[in-house]
Amino acid sequence: MDLAGLAWPLAFAFFGALMFAVCTYRRNRVRGMAIEALEQAHATMLAIEKGVDTGPSHELSDGPFVEQLTTISSIGRHLAARSRYLSAIIEAQPECVKVVDSDGRLVDMNPAGLRMIAAGSMSQVRGALVEDLLVEEYREDYRDLHARVLQGEAGSLTFEVVGLDGEHHWMESSAVPLANRSGETVLLAVTRDITERRRQEEATRAAQAKAESANRSKSEFLAIMSHELRTPLTAIIGYSDLLTAAVHLADEEQIALEAIHSSGEHLLSLINDVLDVSKIEAGHLEIETVAFDLRDLIHRTVQSLKPSAMKAGLTVTLSFADDLPTAIRSDPMRIRQVLINLLSNAIKFTHEGSIEVQVDTAGTDSSIMITVTDTGIGIGPAALDRIFSPFQQADASTNRQYGGSGLGLTISSEIAELMGGVLSAMSQVGEGSTFTFSIPVQRDTGRAAVGATEAQSTGSTFQGRALVVEDNAISRRVLTELLRRRGLEVDFAVNGLEGFQRITAVAGSDEAFNVVFMDMHMPVQDGYTTARSLKEHGSAPPIIALTASALTEDRDRCINAGCDAYLSKPVDNALLDSLLARYIGPAAQAMDQTPA
Repeated sequence: MDLAGLAWPLAFAFFGALMFAVCTYRRNRVRGMAIEALEQAHATMLAIEKGVDTGPSHELSDGPFVEQLTTISSIGRHLAARSRYLSAIIEAQPECVKVVDSDGRLVDMNPAGLRMIAAGSMSQVRGALVEDLLVEEYREDYRDLHARVLQGEAGSLTFEVVGLDGEHHWMESSAVPLANRSGETVLLAVTRDITERRRQEEATRAAQAKAESANRSKSEFLAIMSHELRTPLTAIIGYSDLLTAAVHLADEEQIALEAIHSSGEHLLSLINDVLDVSKIEAGHLEIETVAFDLRDLIHRTVQSLKPSAMKAGLTVTLSFADDLPTAIRSDPMRIRQVLINLLSNAIKFTHEGSIEVQVDTAGTDSSIMITVTDTGIGIGPAALDRIFSPFQQADASTNRQYGGSGLGLTISSEIAELMGGVLSAMSQVGEGSTFTFSIPVQRDTGRAAVGATEAQSTGSTFQGRALVVEDNAISRRVLTELLRRRGLEVDFAVNGLEGFQRITAVAGSDEAFNVVFMDMHMPVQDGYTTARSLKEHGSAPPIIALTASALTEDRDRCINAGCDAYLSKPVDNALLDSLLARYIGPAAQAMDQTPA
C-alpha cells in the first residue's frame, strides 16, 4: 500500500486518539471539580456550623458548581443565623430548658437551669440521672412522666428537687418528645422555679387555717357565752312573767317587777344582736322561706310594741295597701326582727307626736315595702351616712342619753340585703325620720301558716303529759311552771339517760308523754344522744330541743339529731304556745305547717 493510501487511516486514528485524550481530560477535570466542590461545600457547612460566615472558594467561583455552592452557602448561613438566634433565646430564658435522653440522663441545659440546681457548668451534671435530683417521693411520678413522653405524649409535673448545694426548690415542668440528630426520641422540658409561689400558697393556707381556727374559737366562745348568759336570763324573765300573772302587787312592787322584766328583755336583745352580728361576719345568717299571713304578722308585731309607745305618750297607726297580698312566702322571723328594730328606734327617739307604719306593694305584687315614719329628733346628714355601720349612732351623746349598742340598724340592713332587698333612711333634724324596708316576696296560693316564731300567745289550755329533761334546776322549775299553767301534767328528768328511761318505760301506755322538752347540754347523757336514741328506738313523742346556745349550727345539729322543733332560752311564751298547739293542743288542727 502506498503512502497516500495510509494517510487517511492514520489521520482518523490520530483524530480519534486526540478526541479520546480530550474527553478523558475533561472527564477527569469535571470529576476533580466535583470532588473539590463537595469538599468546598463540606468545608462551608463546617465553617457555618462553627459560626464562621464564609462563601464558595475563589478557585471555584467561575466553575460549573458555583451556583449550587452559593445556594448551599446561603442556606447554611440562614440556618446558622437561625440556630444562633434560637440559642440566644434559650440562653437568656429565665426558666430551665433541658434535654434528657431516653435513659433519663441530662444531655444539655441552659444557664438558668444550671443556676436552679446550683451547678457551675454543664460538665458537672452532663450524663447525670435527672431523677437523682428529685426528692424521693416524686421520683416514681417523674419516671412515669418520662416514659409517657418517650411514647409520644406531652406531660407536666410538679415536684421538689435538691440542688447541688443541698437547697430544696419546688419546680413545675412541662415536657414534650423531640427527635435528636440520630433520630432517637429524647425529652425536651421547660421547668420553672415555683418555690416562692409555693411559699405564698402555704402562707395563705396557714393564714386561712388560722382565720378558720379563730372563727371556730369565736363561735365556741359565743356559744358558751350565749349559754351562760341565757341560763340566768331564763330565771329572770321566766319568774318575772310568772309573778306578774300570779300575784297582785302594790304599785311600787309592780314597777320594780316590770323593771326587772324589762331589763332582762333588754339584755336578751343585746345578746341576740351580738350573736346576729357574729353570724353576719361569719356568713352564717340564714334566710328561710315559709308561708305565713303578712297582715297578721305585722299587725301583731305593731301591737306588741304599742304599750311602750303609749307609755311615751305616742300614738301608733298602721295601714295596709288594698292590693297587699295576705299569704306570702318569705322569712317571717327576719321581717318581724327588722320591724321591731325600726319601731323600737322610732319609740326611743320620739319624745312627742306619732309613729306611722305603712305596708305597700312597692309597685309590684312580688315585693313589699314597709315604711316606719316618726316625728322624733331626726338625724343629721353626716350621721345619716353611717347609721348602718356597726356600733354607730348619730353621735356619742345619743348613746349616752338613749343607750343601745348601735347594732340594730346594721343587722336590719344586712338582713334586707340577704333577703334581696334594701333598707333606706330619710331624715331631717327636728322633723323626724322615715325608714323604708323593701324586699321581694312570693305570693302563696295555698293557705298561709304563721311561723311559730311569730305566733301570738293563744291563751289556750292544753291537755296531755309533758316531760322536761333539764339538768339546771332553775330552768327546769320555770319551764315546768309555764307548762302547768297551760294545763299540762308535767314530769321531769335531770339528764338524758334518765329521760330516755322514763320515756321508753311508758311508751305505748296511757301514761305515755305527749311532748318532750329536751335540754341538749346535760351530764351523764346529752340531749343529742338521747334524741337520736329515742328515734332509733321508735318510741319517741315529739321532741322540742331546749338550748341556750341559739346559734344556727346548734339548731341544725338539734334537728339532725332527731328533734322535731327548737326552743331557745329564755322561753318565748308565744313560741311555746305555738309549739304546744302544733303538737298536742286543741289548736293543732289549725296549724298546717311546721313552725319556722
